[in-house]
Amino acid sequence: MKLYRLCLGLLIITIVFSCNENNTDRKQTSSAKDSLPGTLNKVVYDDRRESLQLSTTDTIMKFTSDFFSNAQTKDLFLLKIAPGMVKNSKAELQIVTTEGKVIYSQTFDAFYFIRGIYEPDTIPTTGGQSVYENYMENYWKAITPKQYEEYFKKSVDSFFNNIYPIDSNKRENLNAWNDEDINDKQFWNEILEDRTIKLIDITCFDCSEGGVIIGYSRKQNKVITLIEHD
Repeated sequence: MKLYRLCLGLLIITIVFSCNENNTDRKQTSSAKDSLPGTLNKVVYDDRRESLQLSTTDTIMKFTSDFFSNAQTKDLFLLKIAPGMVKNSKAELQIVTTEGKVIYSQTFDAFYFIRGIYEPDTIPTTGGQSVYENYMENYWKAITPKQYEEYFKKSVDSFFNNIYPIDSNKRENLNAWNDEDINDKQFWNEILEDRTIKLIDITCFDCSEGGVIIGYSRKQNKVITLIEHD
């Protein structure tokens, strides 16, 4: 019931926030990149990202729930994507307790949700670098606005597939990591003593690969990044 009320409250706040955002959005053009906070100095992306015209008019929110910080109650895993041009916008992942306390937050580029569209199923294996580069350029230039929209929606809808718990029967695999790979030895010892502590693996959203393994330390009363991996 607490989780339900928390979700309902977040959605109501989002609706009010989105309405205010829409009023502002109508006064802006799709090219108003420098009007966004923190973009006084224009960032020039590669040609693919720079030419991307995909945008959203409202704040996007997705959420799920799972046991994490507490073995008795589920936490809320919340995704928020700010409105605007996807090539410039920011997204945020939060983990929120049933009491409404944000115990984990990660901000990343909303471009994460579209970058995979530039990877074709097949690439030329002969002809050298110039043939490959021409092929890739022609490939992304042929992507239609509808394809961008559909890919973005599918990527957002499947976002939580990239955040997954580490099953208790696979925790032994963590023993393969060297001591220098463990960021917090105190938390590591706590995990060894208490097998009820939940660990989750989160993809690095601003990287091409890798991620982090995090857990909630009951002794330190906070989320700890245990391992950063490739």
